[in-house]
Amino acid sequence: MAKNYVRENVPLSRFGVLVAQLESIVASAAHKPPDALLCFDLLSDLVSAIDEEPKESILLWQRKCEDALYSLLVLGARRPVRHLASMAMTGLIAKGDGISIYSRASSLQGFLSDGKKSEPIRVAGAAQCLGELYHHFGRRITSGLLETTNIVTKLMKFNEDFVRQEALHMLQNALEGSGGSAAASAYTEAFRLIMRLAVGDKSFTVRIAAARCLRAFANVGGPGLGIAELDHSASCCVKALEDPVPSVRDAFAEALGAVLALGMNPEAQVQPRGNSQFAPKKLEGGLQKHLVMPFMKASGPRLKDIRIGVTLSWVFFLQAIRLKYLHPDSELQNFALQVMEMLRVDTSVDAQALACVLYVLRVAVTDQMTEPTQRSFLVFLGKQLQSHDASSSMKVTVLRTLSYALKTLGDVPFEFKDVLDNTVVAALSHSSPLVRFGLFWS
Repeated sequence: MAKNYVRENVPLSRFGVLVAQLESIVASAAHKPPDALLCFDLLSDLVSAIDEEPKESILLWQRKCEDALYSLLVLGARRPVRHLASMAMTGLIAKGDGISIYSRASSLQGFLSDGKKSEPIRVAGAAQCLGELYHHFGRRITSGLLETTNIVTKLMKFNEDFVRQEALHMLQNALEGSGGSAAASAYTEAFRLIMRLAVGDKSFTVRIAAARCLRAFANVGGPGLGIAELDHSASCCVKALEDPVPSVRDAFAEALGAVLALGMNPEAQVQPRGNSQFAPKKLEGGLQKHLVMPFMKASGPRLKDIRIGVTLSWVFFLQAIRLKYLHPDSELQNFALQVMEMLRVDTSVDAQALACVLYVLRVAVTDQMTEPTQRSFLVFLGKQLQSHDASSSMKVTVLRTLSYALKTLGDVPFEFKDVLDNTVVAALSHSSPLVRFGLFWS
């Protein structure tokens, strides 16, 4: 807990005045609920004052301010007020005496463990604040992750959607804040509750929160997740691409990209403390199983939704490969082949399928390449156009991507000039009118 600094004969600073006003609001809450607008304005000023106030002044009032913020949160407050109170609490601990993080996290865990279903707003406030503390100080309180995970399991039994959503948001912050450094049992339990209780929740906001938890798991190295768990996660994400709510599909598409990127990079998979049996392995065939095949097999009323979801997953996956796992951009053309593979069995041209593949090749492949790699990519595409194995749709895609890459470069590279004539001849002599028309369209 913050030290008790002596305040005798010290004039009130702006921060001290705000703390005194906050104490007054909390004290009068026994007679009437705090006014939400008044609290919002006061907390906005308090957050600004914490940023501007010198540390010495913060230390004088830290204990009283923390107590008042805690009381306001567990009294029950609306989400904007809870958010500002949580921000103020984290800013206070970050700038003042940091040792109080342990007692504040412990007191919030204690309140949540004892929380009753008749107090959903109070529980949501405490969960939001604990999540913010994990977000900023997670590596200092990793020992409490298992208890926090057990609390989330308990909160998932609440009938109120916003409590379950807040619980999963707290879990997401706890996973990201701990950075994979907590005990293995905590991650095992967290993964179990996400997959069993969260991904199939009746509320779409809770399902979105579940997808973000899966993404967080992947982003911190999937601590303790073996090949079976990664494969199961990816399969659940693919299934969720059929969800009727667009924002849910988008969230799971991003999670799918993150999970597959981790599966392709076993060296980034984290071995948590207490799990000596963990052996990272590459998720072989993951792209074919979870991206290529779902795209090709999509049918029924959700056909377009599934294809769009897979398209977004490809983009998230390839961006993670380049930006997070730092693969060289020269590897992108190998992934481009797998993207175009989704059009191989097309007997007739499907405009939406074509547009999806083109989007991936432009945004996630060509735009992520440096200029020298784009020049090599042109030669690679030219040779693909001459291939006898490619379908008409694949060759149209190659032509459109060639056109886009040439426009991006602004000229025809010397090394591509030798291939260009053969490329044009191959397109003009193709049996499909679509490919011949595609050449002029490009």
